[in-house]
Amino acid sequence: MNSTIFTAHCQAWLDDLTRLQVTHGLCQPEIKKWHRLTVTSCSLPNGLTGLLIIPQFLLTVTQAACVEEESVAGRIIKRAEGPALAGMLRSECYRLGLSAIAEQLSLLFRQYPQPGIRESLMLLCWCELVKGIEPEAWYALHLLLPATLKKWINTRQKEFNGLSALTEDYIRATRPL
Repeated sequence: MNSTIFTAHCQAWLDDLTRLQVTHGLCQPEIKKWHRLTVTSCSLPNGLTGLLIIPQFLLTVTQAACVEEESVAGRIIKRAEGPALAGMLRSECYRLGLSAIAEQLSLLFRQYPQPGIRESLMLLCWCELVKGIEPEAWYALHLLLPATLKKWINTRQKEFNGLSALTEDYIRATRPL
């Protein structure tokens, strides 16, 4: 499937979920600007390169470029649980054959409901997918106490210039009205 068509399909799905969340006051109306998607390349753990649907605002911190008019293998796996963007990330992990990361994210999102942790993990995971995620580093996170997890997140965010500030802005946009 052409990446433009695939991205449009993913964007329509995310727009529908975002519209519902805004309508029901589950997040701020400006969340829409944070939910614009694009395609970039990513480094997979097996050493290959893949295509990744990613929020546009993360391109600056990952120093990645948009990819146009290439084939995207697979299909969107629509997961409506939790915030819309978190569902898109999990779907991308499944599509790229990283189901263990997707399942780990689900576990972490349930285990750490504290404000900001889900969003921080989600955006950090996307950035690491672009640059080449080390899956092993994510597998034991569910064993950490919340304070230790926050330290781990802060340390990892420093690898991406500007990610901490973007994450804080995104967290504000996800707060209920």
